[in-house]
Amino acid sequence: MSDYLERIARLQTLLRSQEAFGAILAGTDQMRYLTGWREGGHERFVGLFIPQEGAPAFVVPSMNASQARKTSAGIKDVFGWEDSEGWTKTVQELMAGWSMQAQVRGERPGTKMLVDDELLSVHLLKMQSLFGELKFEPVGETMRVLREVKTDMELRSMQIAADLIDDVYTTSIGFLSEGITEAEFAAHVLSEIGKQGSTPSFSPLICFGANAARPHHHTGDSRLKKGDIVIIDIGCTSDGYASDITRTVSFGEPSDPDARKIYEIVYEAHHAAIFAARPGVTGEEIDSAARTVISDAGYGEYFIHRLGHGIGLSCHEPPSMVKGNLDPVKQGMCFSVEPGIYLEGRFGVRLENIVTVTETGVRSLNAEIAPTLKIA
Repeated sequence: MSDYLERIARLQTLLRSQEAFGAILAGTDQMRYLTGWREGGHERFVGLFIPQEGAPAFVVPSMNASQARKTSAGIKDVFGWEDSEGWTKTVQELMAGWSMQAQVRGERPGTKMLVDDELLSVHLLKMQSLFGELKFEPVGETMRVLREVKTDMELRSMQIAADLIDDVYTTSIGFLSEGITEAEFAAHVLSEIGKQGSTPSFSPLICFGANAARPHHHTGDSRLKKGDIVIIDIGCTSDGYASDITRTVSFGEPSDPDARKIYEIVYEAHHAAIFAARPGVTGEEIDSAARTVISDAGYGEYFIHRLGHGIGLSCHEPPSMVKGNLDPVKQGMCFSVEPGIYLEGRFGVRLENIVTVTETGVRSLNAEIAPTLKIA
């Protein structure tokens, strides 16, 4: 059995345990996890239908049918629909067939359907109107159970992606020069990722000077000046698996006298979280380990986001290292550790590596972060 068919079988086991009729995955990373293929479809409906028992099926635009037939999962039932006719009749016939098969097995079909959390609302509303007897619920929590612990194969791909982005950072940092724009530096990073034979896992987030005080600043036309703090948040992929690092450097001697101090606080917070993380510790506790360091230093109000996010096929996926997450981490989980301090109008510092949970702690997939502010 292929890895993909084994994943589908595990999902079906979970569906049976929940007495669900089945699951519908949109053209997202959920579909890619189960089949090795995804297709967004734009406004068109693209669906992978997984029954509680029996063979899965694709319902896709006819233009994508040949791609669906060639997926690594080897799904044989592929139904292409024409723009002139739409997809609803095909889905009605497919699900009627599921009901008949359940009756032949002497079973009552489940009364709920799990649907992709990212399914377009227009498609969900149409489903609800077609199948009023079903209760539609998100499949995200069920898929989390499948995806959150990485296999050795997945970890190998993630390690390659981590090594690649470390190399991209090392080769790119020398491209910083006075007057260059954030967008120009981002373009250089993308070029280096391409030279590695990879693709970006997200658009490079490059922040110069005061822009570094905005965690999700949009890379723009700000020009680099001597003394600017620079945040470089970049990632790439290997076999579809993502990497994600953030480094903070100073272009020349920092113009803000607090820059070195803030960097060292964030560095300490980063390592406090890594020291705290091990199997059985909750996401909230790992977040708190870093947050306590920053709060004790007097900057708690300036750490304005969660400590970290899960990562795998999706750059952001469960689990979250955040207050309120009382689930213990498990060996094989992967997540970011990225504390930050952001001083509006001045600068910000964020330091991020990806770690994987081991038997006794965590292992960083990325190169060690510099303990003191690097002068670029």
